[in-house]
Amino acid sequence: MSARADFLATLRAGLRGAPDSSIDEIIADYSTHFDEGAAAARSESDVAAALGDPLALAGELRMELRLETFEAAPSPRSAAEVISGVASQVVARGFLNVALLCLVGPLLALSGLGIVIAILSAAGFGIWFLADGSSLGLPGGLGTPLLCGLGLLAAAISLTAFLFLAANAVVSGLAKYARNQYRFLTRPSNAGTPR
Repeated sequence: MSARADFLATLRAGLRGAPDSSIDEIIADYSTHFDEGAAAARSESDVAAALGDPLALAGELRMELRLETFEAAPSPRSAAEVISGVASQVVARGFLNVALLCLVGPLLALSGLGIVIAILSAAGFGIWFLADGSSLGLPGGLGTPLLCGLGLLAAAISLTAFLFLAANAVVSGLAKYARNQYRFLTRPSNAGTPR
């Protein structure tokens, strides 16, 4: 098998699971690198070496497809795919990244849990104030429990919006982290060749 065929077959195998149209587009793009190399009298082996490890490249491209999907249409599923992709790459990168993930991950999870508890508490107390707040005998008559209940419900809605914004920021931050990991750690030493 030629270096070109071997590189493209390995790249295609590494991209398994991505949409077929994306895989075909990527393979066509990398096939042009070999065409341009042949036009410049470079051997297929030289072009393949300049492009780097096709499995590492496939991992980078799969992650990029996940990030593009999340950025185009953020959803819990696309966010989970970005997070799982980043987590698998962090584990593959070594101890320092694993330690960072083990420290930051639980802190983010606990922060999110705290916000969820605050949302549920504010909503629960808001509903209780609206339903039975008048039994407290607060000064101001019925207006006080009504305003307290509405204020707590507004706080719950605001915290929910904040939680979604924070979750989006965390996933976007993980996306930037993943891109930086690929840019700086997966390039071969002869990466001066443009892709």
